[in-house]
Amino acid sequence: MIRNILRNLANFAEKKPFLMILIILIITIFAGISATNIKTQTSFEKMLPQDDPIVQTLYEVRDEFGGTDVVILAVKIKPSNNPDKVVDIRDPRVLRAVKELEESLRTVDGITGVSSPVDTLEKLNGGVLPQDIDTVKRLLNKLPEDQRKKLFNSDYSMMTINAFTDVGGNEKKNVRLMQDIKERIEETPLPPGVEIIPTGTPALRDLLSILMKESQEFTTIFGLLGILIILIAYFKRPIASILPLLPVIISVIWTGGAMGLLGIPLDMATAGIGSLILGLGIDYGIHLIHRFNEEKKKGLPTEKAIEIAVVETGTAVLATTATTVVGFLALVLAPLPMMKHLGETCALGITFSMIVVLTLLPALIVIEDYYIMPFIRKIRSKGE
Repeated sequence: MIRNILRNLANFAEKKPFLMILIILIITIFAGISATNIKTQTSFEKMLPQDDPIVQTLYEVRDEFGGTDVVILAVKIKPSNNPDKVVDIRDPRVLRAVKELEESLRTVDGITGVSSPVDTLEKLNGGVLPQDIDTVKRLLNKLPEDQRKKLFNSDYSMMTINAFTDVGGNEKKNVRLMQDIKERIEETPLPPGVEIIPTGTPALRDLLSILMKESQEFTTIFGLLGILIILIAYFKRPIASILPLLPVIISVIWTGGAMGLLGIPLDMATAGIGSLILGLGIDYGIHLIHRFNEEKKKGLPTEKAIEIAVVETGTAVLATTATTVVGFLALVLAPLPMMKHLGETCALGITFSMIVVLTLLPALIVIEDYYIMPFIRKIRSKGE
């Protein structure tokens, strides 16, 4: 039965290669549109089992008492050649900038409260911000030593602003929050020799999201180039080298579309899925083309060679795909959600690679053999 299905696929691809390509192209377009719906997941609690009492209690605390995530803005002294640079973070110019930033941050959606050493100094000074550093030092001397250490570091080169948030595990809200905070920092006039750097859990999540997307793009492009170089070295023909690469590129797009459709997020485990599918799926195309070339060397016509290649190679590819998919699906049983996501995406990617190789690649081989190569030979003969 399987051999008959593969034989029918080969015959359809040989007789109607352009229709086969059109069908694959339409599916790929819809998959590409669906891939835009992939959600990035950087929330640490989302990477843990959602039925765990610790995680559920976190959500309960967040609902009852507000956000548990804090954006820490480090106000630091940095090297500067400006003669008016700040040398002590207690400088009133810094305090005024911090107060202005605090007031600005309180209007940001997602921030429930803001605090900094400026609040303490104002309380000690009767609700007025100190205007000179001597007054600041005098006010600080009124505080116990352990409390002073919480306001500034030991060499008075840094203090922090704490912005309490309620973004929770909402990725879009977290990204928007960090964008707003960065904009408010840029809008705040700082004296020379001072910088403000946001950190804390929301900032780390924002950084993780950026790095995951960059890593995904870099590894996929690098994998593509590396595989292409090896294929050119093996087949020694540019067109033949590109043919087995096209199905795995399409399978990556299909996998992205499935992730968007099924709600599988892009997390630390699935960020490298593109290069993983490229590496695992390229074998299928190489074996199919190699078998086709062998049959052609025997003197068989294209229609017979493609049929044998698809049927004989296809049965082995089906068995290989089945065992690989079962291995990846074992990850679905893992308690960690991101391991489950990895298993799901890998299983989908390998399955799509097999499907596209057995449908699209025969059509591409036929087009190359019937149309492209004769056209190239015709041009070469005219040139001679």
